[in-house]
Amino acid sequence: MALWSGLFRGRGAAAAVEKSSAGAPTYGAIPPLGSVPSATGLLVSQSTAMTVSAVYACVTIRSEDVARCTPTMYRVKDDGGREKVKPNDHPVARLLVRPNRIQTWFEFSQQMEAGLALRGNAYAAILRDRRGQPTELIAINPDAVLVLEAVDGSIFYNVNRIGLFQISVLRDLPVAIPAEDIFHLRGLSFNMLAGASTIGLARDAVGLAMALEQQAARFVGNGARPSGVLKAKGKLTVEAAQRLKASWNAFVSGVSNVGTTAVLEEGMEWQQLQLTAADLDFIKQRELQIAEVARFYRMPLSKLGLGDAQKAGQFAQTQQEYVADAIMPSLERWETKFAQTFDLDLQGYEVDMDENRLLRADVQTRYNNARIGLLSGFLSPNEVRMSEGLGPVPDGDTVMRPLNMAALGSDATGTAPDGAGKPRDGELPADATDGAAPKGEEE
Repeated sequence: MALWSGLFRGRGAAAAVEKSSAGAPTYGAIPPLGSVPSATGLLVSQSTAMTVSAVYACVTIRSEDVARCTPTMYRVKDDGGREKVKPNDHPVARLLVRPNRIQTWFEFSQQMEAGLALRGNAYAAILRDRRGQPTELIAINPDAVLVLEAVDGSIFYNVNRIGLFQISVLRDLPVAIPAEDIFHLRGLSFNMLAGASTIGLARDAVGLAMALEQQAARFVGNGARPSGVLKAKGKLTVEAAQRLKASWNAFVSGVSNVGTTAVLEEGMEWQQLQLTAADLDFIKQRELQIAEVARFYRMPLSKLGLGDAQKAGQFAQTQQEYVADAIMPSLERWETKFAQTFDLDLQGYEVDMDENRLLRADVQTRYNNARIGLLSGFLSPNEVRMSEGLGPVPDGDTVMRPLNMAALGSDATGTAPDGAGKPRDGELPADATDGAAPKGEEE
């Protein structure tokens, strides 16, 4: 009890959590820290999983694509419109440009998204000024964080400082940081508090991919040939057998010895085992395992270098599905977490991460779409120019109004002006009669 109480003690604003006297670690179905054994006997951790090309590609492609979706902070108007908030107008808007003193937004979000892809959790400590306004977001490796539950229901994050930089910048925060000072992106969770580790859930798929990689490497290291036996006509002593085996392995093993000619003496014979490279079928097994890993990340195989080359239309459809299934959930997670952590929704603000860069088509398709938008009257010339990275032009903010879409009976069509249609029931147009002779002309 005394140990946990000491962890929760801090300086300044963090001292308010001293009332919590105990805590226990929480897990999201799979322990998030360290390594987990797979059925192959290989241990799966962040470092070992990233040695698998499929995992590396899925994590880096996804994290880089999320980082490319530039965030923008908006003020929501009463009429439903939005006004862009400049970095100097709000502390959170500044974080979306420079999250901390070292990283750019791209670097910060890539690291956070990679942790989320590997461990199902991404953490960043929130540094604040004396007024309580956020000034920096310090990304923390998920393996260095343990989520703690206090007896009163409070949540804390036990952070193991890795390196002198983190020791320095986090010196004003307690060892167990309260939840209000942690920016926590949480993946699929079974207990509300911690996301389930992705590589923990995929430990057997990743472990098998690691085993196939090592098996293929050893296969090449042994001369790209399956093992065999050296047969002697006479009986060999133990020392002679060991010497013969060592000299044979030194002669035929390794890539540099592939294709060399072996010379046997004193009636020795080499008998190759029946297992061949075709029977092992490494390529097919490894491709199947790449597809197995890709399922955990909803990654199209075309992005991992598998599958036939796709036509332009098929590529656009695949990219749209990838963005909708793999990227948009992460963007929604980022946007809602900013709103929750910094109470942006209560202040009338929102963060929008722009995915249009991921859906950017070829030049001809973009120009055709722009032409349709201009002629349809929902895009202005300057909006089109900005999407192409061009500057605005005078009078370029005016939206064109298609003449063939004007209201019926309006002067915009060249027909009779508005109000010249059929009169309302019970009323007569000016100078109209009901059939009776005008006054003064009666017989």
